[in-house]
Amino acid sequence: MEASLKNLRFPVVLAAILFGTTVAFGQESSEKANPETLRLLQIGSRFYLQHDFERAIPPYQAALELEKKERTLQQNVWRVLVDNLGMAYGISGDLKKAKETFEYGLSKEPKYPMFHYNMACTYAEMDDVDNAIDSLRSAFEYKQNMIKGERLPNPWTDDSFQRFMKNDKFVSALRAITK
Repeated sequence: MEASLKNLRFPVVLAAILFGTTVAFGQESSEKANPETLRLLQIGSRFYLQHDFERAIPPYQAALELEKKERTLQQNVWRVLVDNLGMAYGISGDLKKAKETFEYGLSKEPKYPMFHYNMACTYAEMDDVDNAIDSLRSAFEYKQNMIKGERLPNPWTDDSFQRFMKNDKFVSALRAITK
């Protein structure tokens, strides 16, 4: 997952979080968003965008803990929080925490494709080809549920999957998934 930095997305949502413009990304009722959660999200996003993933983790994790108690963030903002936290863990080498984070995201939003895609990357980094294939299959099945302006990364060029490019099972599955 560390090499997947080229696949970091910069959706409008992340930019809006960083600059505190909740209206710009559809936090229609910003009064409902917990101000502390938003503050932590902004701090984490600054570090994330600077590729300082280890420093992004504590504020993102604290924001997620607040959201677990009471969900106040708009859906797309919440998705970015979970996605970025999981990515930060994975890129920092804590694949167990990355997996836990994406599992939590999937438990709440099982049809959000980026949770599946990043879970596939996590499984790939764990050398688990079967679960990587299953997660990629789900990501492509739900690709219509992307955040507006977001694009599903290309698994053919994603560094997380390069270890499997000589694995016939993986390549055959990827051909079927991406056709």
